[in-house]
Amino acid sequence: MMKWAKIKALYPDKFILLGNLKEEPISSNKFKILEGEILMVSEDAKEIRKAYQAYSRQGKEVLYSIPSTPTEFIVENVERKEYLNEV
Repeated sequence: MMKWAKIKALYPDKFILLGNLKEEPISSNKFKILEGEILMVSEDAKEIRKAYQAYSRQGKEVLYSIPSTPTEFIVENVERKEYLNEV
């Protein structure tokens, strides 16, 4: 586990896949990410998305950040349906 601010400082311009998240509620549907476990770091958005989907299919709670994600990482839970087109 590593604090989000340190992760962001180590990988400022990367896509980062995180697991084992520690979060702090801000409101009923907003959370601040405090720390997590780095599962993958990449410069390739598609690569991170594929890894995210693979972990999600296994029932693991994961999250990824994009290069512009700020040091204060706020996540809003919204209902969404994701359709995967597998060839």
